[in-house]
Amino acid sequence: MKILSILCFVSAVKAFIPSENPKQTSRVLFSAVSDEEAFKELKEIASAANPVISYYDPLDLASYDKIGDGQAQNIGWLRHAEIKHGRVAMAAFVGYCVQSKFTWPVEGPWSPVDIGPEAQWDALPNDVKVYLILAIGIVELIDEADSNGHYMNGRDPGRHYLFQRKTNKKKEKLAEGRIKEINNGRLAMLGIMGFVSSSSIPGAVPLLNGAGIPTYSGNFWAPFQADFSFSNMSTLMSSSEAVTSASD
Repeated sequence: MKILSILCFVSAVKAFIPSENPKQTSRVLFSAVSDEEAFKELKEIASAANPVISYYDPLDLASYDKIGDGQAQNIGWLRHAEIKHGRVAMAAFVGYCVQSKFTWPVEGPWSPVDIGPEAQWDALPNDVKVYLILAIGIVELIDEADSNGHYMNGRDPGRHYLFQRKTNKKKEKLAEGRIKEINNGRLAMLGIMGFVSSSSIPGAVPLLNGAGIPTYSGNFWAPFQADFSFSNMSTLMSSSEAVTSASD
Protein backbone atom coordinates (compact mmCIF):
# COMPACT_ATOMS: atom_id res chain seq x y z
CA MET A 1 0.00 0.00 0.00
CA LYS A 2 3.01 2.32 0.35
CA ILE A 3 3.27 2.57 -3.45
CA LEU A 4 -0.41 3.51 -3.67
CA SER A 5 0.15 6.34 -1.18
CA ILE A 6 3.19 7.59 -3.12
CA LEU A 7 1.28 7.58 -6.42
CA CYS A 8 -1.59 9.52 -4.83
CA PHE A 9 0.88 12.09 -3.51
CA VAL A 10 2.61 12.49 -6.89
CA SER A 11 -0.72 12.96 -8.66
CA ALA A 12 -1.81 15.62 -6.18
CA VAL A 13 1.49 17.52 -6.38
CA LYS A 14 1.32 17.69 -10.21
CA ALA A 15 -1.77 19.86 -9.92
CA PHE A 16 0.34 22.69 -8.54
CA ILE A 17 2.96 22.61 -11.28
CA PRO A 18 2.65 25.81 -13.34
CA SER A 19 2.21 25.70 -17.09
CA GLU A 20 5.53 25.52 -18.94
CA ASN A 21 4.27 27.85 -21.63
CA PRO A 22 1.84 30.33 -20.02
CA LYS A 23 1.75 32.65 -23.03
CA GLN A 24 -0.05 29.98 -25.02
CA THR A 25 -2.78 29.40 -22.41
CA SER A 26 -4.57 32.74 -22.55
CA ARG A 27 -7.29 31.65 -24.97
CA VAL A 28 -7.91 27.99 -24.12
CA LEU A 29 -11.32 28.45 -22.47
CA PHE A 30 -12.84 28.08 -25.94
CA SER A 31 -15.00 30.77 -27.44
CA ALA A 32 -14.58 29.87 -31.07
CA VAL A 33 -17.59 29.80 -33.35
CA SER A 34 -15.97 29.00 -36.69
CA ASP A 35 -14.19 25.82 -37.73
CA GLU A 36 -10.92 27.69 -38.27
CA GLU A 37 -10.99 29.35 -34.84
CA ALA A 38 -11.91 26.10 -33.10
CA PHE A 39 -9.05 24.23 -34.75
CA LYS A 40 -6.60 27.03 -33.98
CA GLU A 41 -7.57 27.02 -30.29
CA LEU A 42 -7.31 23.24 -30.20
CA LYS A 43 -3.72 23.43 -31.42
CA GLU A 44 -2.96 26.15 -28.86
CA ILE A 45 -4.27 23.91 -26.09
CA ALA A 46 -2.16 21.01 -27.35
CA SER A 47 0.99 23.14 -27.35
CA ALA A 48 0.27 24.54 -23.89
CA ALA A 49 -0.53 21.13 -22.40
CA ASN A 50 2.53 19.42 -23.88
CA PRO A 51 5.08 21.69 -25.56
CA VAL A 52 7.24 18.67 -26.47
CA ILE A 53 4.65 16.73 -28.46
CA SER A 54 2.40 19.70 -29.22
CA TYR A 55 -0.53 18.92 -31.52
CA TYR A 56 -0.82 15.21 -32.31
CA ASP A 57 -3.93 13.70 -33.86
CA PRO A 58 -2.95 10.55 -35.82
CA LEU A 59 -6.62 9.51 -36.23
CA ASP A 60 -7.55 13.00 -37.47
CA LEU A 61 -10.47 13.15 -35.03
CA ALA A 62 -10.50 16.95 -35.17
CA SER A 63 -11.52 16.79 -38.83
CA TYR A 64 -14.36 14.35 -38.22
CA ASP A 65 -17.56 16.36 -38.55
CA LYS A 66 -20.24 13.69 -38.12
CA ILE A 67 -20.80 14.28 -34.38
CA GLY A 68 -22.06 17.84 -34.72
CA ASP A 69 -22.79 20.35 -37.45
CA GLY A 70 -19.26 21.09 -38.61
CA GLN A 71 -15.76 20.83 -37.24
CA ALA A 72 -16.20 23.45 -34.50
CA GLN A 73 -19.03 21.51 -32.85
CA ASN A 74 -17.07 18.29 -33.21
CA ILE A 75 -14.04 19.82 -31.48
CA GLY A 76 -16.27 21.17 -28.71
CA TRP A 77 -17.70 17.68 -28.16
CA LEU A 78 -14.25 16.06 -28.12
CA ARG A 79 -12.83 18.61 -25.69
CA HIS A 80 -15.79 18.36 -23.34
CA ALA A 81 -15.59 14.56 -23.44
CA GLU A 82 -11.88 14.55 -22.59
CA ILE A 83 -12.31 16.93 -19.66
CA LYS A 84 -15.20 14.88 -18.26
CA HIS A 85 -13.30 11.61 -18.67
CA GLY A 86 -10.30 13.21 -16.98
CA ARG A 87 -12.41 14.30 -14.02
CA VAL A 88 -13.93 10.85 -13.66
CA ALA A 89 -10.45 9.32 -13.84
CA MET A 90 -9.11 11.69 -11.16
CA ALA A 91 -12.01 10.83 -8.87
CA ALA A 92 -11.53 7.12 -9.61
CA PHE A 93 -7.78 7.28 -8.95
CA VAL A 94 -8.14 9.02 -5.60
CA GLY A 95 -11.13 6.85 -4.72
CA TYR A 96 -9.15 3.70 -5.49
CA CYS A 97 -6.36 4.82 -3.17
CA VAL A 98 -8.77 5.74 -0.37
CA GLN A 99 -10.95 2.64 -0.70
CA SER A 100 -7.85 0.46 -0.58
CA LYS A 101 -7.06 1.68 2.93
CA PHE A 102 -10.22 3.10 4.49
CA THR A 103 -13.92 2.37 4.72
CA TRP A 104 -16.90 4.23 6.17
CA PRO A 105 -16.79 4.24 10.01
CA VAL A 106 -20.57 3.90 10.21
CA GLU A 107 -22.73 0.84 9.73
CA GLY A 108 -23.91 0.30 6.17
CA PRO A 109 -23.47 -1.80 3.04
CA TRP A 110 -19.73 -1.17 3.03
CA SER A 111 -17.27 -3.98 2.41
CA PRO A 112 -13.85 -4.43 4.07
CA VAL A 113 -10.89 -2.77 2.39
CA ASP A 114 -8.90 -5.95 1.91
CA ILE A 115 -11.12 -7.25 -0.93
CA GLY A 116 -10.27 -4.32 -3.20
CA PRO A 117 -12.35 -1.47 -4.70
CA GLU A 118 -13.69 -3.54 -7.59
CA ALA A 119 -15.04 -6.27 -5.30
CA GLN A 120 -16.37 -3.56 -2.97
CA TRP A 121 -18.53 -2.28 -5.82
CA ASP A 122 -19.76 -5.79 -6.64
CA ALA A 123 -20.73 -6.25 -3.00
CA LEU A 124 -22.96 -3.17 -2.95
CA PRO A 125 -26.73 -3.83 -3.02
CA ASN A 126 -28.19 -3.55 -6.50
CA ASP A 127 -30.48 -0.63 -5.57
CA VAL A 128 -27.50 1.41 -4.31
CA LYS A 129 -25.77 0.94 -7.67
CA VAL A 130 -28.90 2.03 -9.51
CA TYR A 131 -29.25 5.17 -7.38
CA LEU A 132 -25.61 6.13 -8.00
CA ILE A 133 -25.87 5.68 -11.76
CA LEU A 134 -29.21 7.52 -11.82
CA ALA A 135 -27.68 10.48 -9.95
CA ILE A 136 -24.84 10.65 -12.50
CA GLY A 137 -27.38 10.53 -15.32
CA ILE A 138 -29.30 13.47 -13.84
CA VAL A 139 -26.09 15.51 -13.62
CA GLU A 140 -25.42 14.69 -17.29
CA LEU A 141 -28.92 15.78 -18.33
CA ILE A 142 -28.51 19.09 -16.50
CA ASP A 143 -25.25 19.62 -18.35
CA GLU A 144 -26.83 18.91 -21.73
CA ALA A 145 -29.76 21.27 -21.01
CA ASP A 146 -27.67 24.17 -19.67
CA SER A 147 -29.57 27.41 -20.29
CA ASN A 148 -26.27 29.24 -20.77
CA GLY A 149 -25.63 27.32 -23.98
CA HIS A 150 -24.25 24.01 -25.14
CA TYR A 151 -20.58 23.07 -25.20
CA MET A 152 -20.92 22.29 -28.91
CA ASN A 153 -22.18 25.79 -29.64
CA GLY A 154 -19.51 27.97 -28.05
CA ARG A 155 -19.88 27.31 -24.31
CA ASP A 156 -16.57 26.62 -22.61
CA PRO A 157 -16.01 22.83 -22.63
CA GLY A 158 -15.79 21.47 -19.11
CA ARG A 159 -17.99 24.10 -17.48
CA HIS A 160 -21.01 22.70 -15.63
CA TYR A 161 -23.99 24.65 -14.31
CA LEU A 162 -24.07 22.83 -10.95
CA PHE A 163 -20.37 23.17 -10.21
CA GLN A 164 -19.51 26.48 -11.81
CA ARG A 165 -18.96 29.35 -9.38
CA LYS A 166 -18.26 32.97 -10.05
CA THR A 167 -14.65 34.01 -9.75
CA ASN A 168 -12.59 37.16 -10.04
CA LYS A 169 -9.64 35.32 -11.56
CA LYS A 170 -8.29 36.64 -14.82
CA LYS A 171 -8.88 34.67 -17.98
CA GLU A 172 -5.19 33.79 -18.19
CA LYS A 173 -5.29 32.19 -14.72
CA LEU A 174 -8.42 30.24 -15.57
CA ALA A 175 -6.78 29.04 -18.78
CA GLU A 176 -3.67 27.88 -16.94
CA GLY A 177 -5.87 26.04 -14.45
CA ARG A 178 -7.69 24.29 -17.27
CA ILE A 179 -4.39 23.13 -18.78
CA LYS A 180 -3.39 21.67 -15.41
CA GLU A 181 -6.75 19.93 -15.19
CA ILE A 182 -6.37 18.43 -18.66
CA ASN A 183 -2.87 17.13 -17.88
CA ASN A 184 -3.90 15.76 -14.50
CA GLY A 185 -6.89 14.08 -16.11
CA ARG A 186 -4.69 12.40 -18.69
CA LEU A 187 -2.32 11.24 -15.96
CA ALA A 188 -5.22 9.93 -13.90
CA MET A 189 -6.55 7.94 -16.87
CA LEU A 190 -3.22 6.14 -17.08
CA GLY A 191 -3.14 5.72 -13.31
CA ILE A 192 -6.57 4.19 -12.84
CA MET A 193 -6.10 1.86 -15.82
CA GLY A 194 -2.79 0.83 -14.27
CA PHE A 195 -4.60 -0.10 -11.06
CA VAL A 196 -7.37 -2.11 -12.72
CA SER A 197 -4.89 -3.79 -15.08
CA SER A 198 -2.67 -4.80 -12.17
CA SER A 199 -5.60 -6.21 -10.21
CA SER A 200 -6.97 -8.07 -13.25
CA ILE A 201 -3.60 -9.38 -14.49
CA PRO A 202 -1.08 -9.52 -11.62
CA GLY A 203 2.33 -8.36 -12.81
CA ALA A 204 0.95 -6.51 -15.84
CA VAL A 205 2.19 -3.20 -14.40
CA PRO A 206 5.73 -3.72 -13.02
CA LEU A 207 5.62 -0.39 -11.17
CA LEU A 208 2.76 -1.70 -9.04
CA ASN A 209 4.35 -5.05 -8.21
CA GLY A 210 4.36 -5.37 -4.45
CA ALA A 211 1.78 -2.62 -3.99
CA GLY A 212 -0.61 -5.04 -2.36
CA ILE A 213 -3.42 -4.62 -4.91
CA PRO A 214 -5.89 -7.50 -4.43
CA THR A 215 -6.49 -9.69 -7.47
CA TYR A 216 -9.90 -9.19 -9.08
CA SER A 217 -11.40 -11.98 -11.16
CA GLY A 218 -14.59 -10.16 -12.18
CA ASN A 219 -15.41 -8.09 -15.26
CA PHE A 220 -14.76 -4.35 -14.98
CA TRP A 221 -17.15 -3.63 -17.83
CA ALA A 222 -20.13 -5.37 -16.22
CA PRO A 223 -21.08 -3.15 -13.24
CA PHE A 224 -24.04 -5.36 -12.34
CA GLN A 225 -22.31 -8.67 -12.89
CA ALA A 226 -22.83 -9.74 -9.28
CA ASP A 227 -26.57 -9.74 -9.96
CA PHE A 228 -27.02 -9.68 -13.73
CA SER A 229 -25.08 -9.32 -16.95
CA PHE A 230 -25.88 -9.63 -20.64
CA SER A 231 -23.28 -12.37 -20.94
CA ASN A 232 -25.39 -14.81 -18.96
CA MET A 233 -28.72 -13.70 -20.45
CA SER A 234 -28.88 -16.75 -22.74
CA THR A 235 -28.15 -19.06 -19.81
CA LEU A 236 -30.92 -17.52 -17.74
CA MET A 237 -33.38 -17.75 -20.64
CA SER A 238 -32.46 -21.37 -21.29
CA SER A 239 -32.95 -22.24 -17.63
CA SER A 240 -36.33 -20.49 -17.65
CA GLU A 241 -37.46 -22.36 -20.76
CA ALA A 242 -36.34 -25.66 -19.23
CA VAL A 243 -38.37 -25.01 -16.09
CA THR A 244 -41.43 -24.05 -18.18
CA SER A 245 -41.16 -27.23 -20.27
CA ALA A 246 -40.84 -29.37 -17.16
CA SER A 247 -43.93 -27.81 -15.61
CA ASP A 248 -45.93 -28.51 -18.78
